[in-house]
Amino acid sequence: MQYSNNELLGTNGVKKMNLIKTKQPIKLSKYISILIIIGLLVVGTILSDKFFQVSNFMNILQFAAEAGFVSVGMTLVILSGRGGIDLSVGSVMGIGCMTAAMMVSHGNPVWFSVVVAIAFGAGIGAVNGILITTAKLEPFIATLVTLTAGRSVVYFMSSGAPVIRHITDPFKMIAQGKLGIFPYPVVYLIVVFAVAGIIMKGTPFGRHIYAIGGSEETAKLFGIRTTFIKNTVYIISGALAAFAGIITSSRLGIGDPNAGLGYEMTAITMVVVGGTSMSGGKGSVIGTFFGMLMLSIMQNVLQLKKMSVHMSNR
Repeated sequence: MQYSNNELLGTNGVKKMNLIKTKQPIKLSKYISILIIIGLLVVGTILSDKFFQVSNFMNILQFAAEAGFVSVGMTLVILSGRGGIDLSVGSVMGIGCMTAAMMVSHGNPVWFSVVVAIAFGAGIGAVNGILITTAKLEPFIATLVTLTAGRSVVYFMSSGAPVIRHITDPFKMIAQGKLGIFPYPVVYLIVVFAVAGIIMKGTPFGRHIYAIGGSEETAKLFGIRTTFIKNTVYIISGALAAFAGIITSSRLGIGDPNAGLGYEMTAITMVVVGGTSMSGGKGSVIGTFFGMLMLSIMQNVLQLKKMSVHMSNR
């Protein structure tokens, strides 16, 4: 998805441009993700008779959920341009996992534990934003610092040991419960992608992210609060990463200090495979959803064929 300056900034030029409509040639590249997914569905059906079952598709989405939450935040960050990237999401996911588990294990209400964990993640996102917009650090450097610091915080909180005892059933139900045939993580995933898609396509905030990603200097000239927008996308990224950590803790029934390791690369891969430009300003949340599906279906097909997706190089 890419907007012109007139569309992004809501000027009267939109009306003039709408009067001139030309037929655009169909670009196959727009549909390459869908074509690949269809191809994977065909391959999966051929390789395993268990593949084309509702329960298997629920498994695909359920186990993609945590990386999916992280990838939504990463999409917004990358779309905001200026080399936007958030390498800290894996560590923030670990912090969210451990914070929620530790608070629940100490007798705190589930809702309060969840809110604190998400607030912790949002706070780290705010630090990233300040380092980038105020301290003028490159996003790669700023978030690499918080990646390292965040993982250190996780191991300090846990002394390197998982939280196993006193994880309550209500907390486990966050990820282990179901709404009909849909596991709760799948419901959350659909809601998060839908809300993010609506925000990016139908609100000034979303259009301003595209504008900043296209040209930050031009966006400033038109009065867009670039610092506020960029800070906000990093806060959203941190909050979603922490929420992904909560889902991990609830699904496993433990607080795992290693939660989120490597998820930053998984999220970036989903975003890029989904067609978002690393230079910012071009891409979409729905593209990231398709990128997530592609990677998750590939992994599922390999698992059904009892092939390890973590094969070491020989």
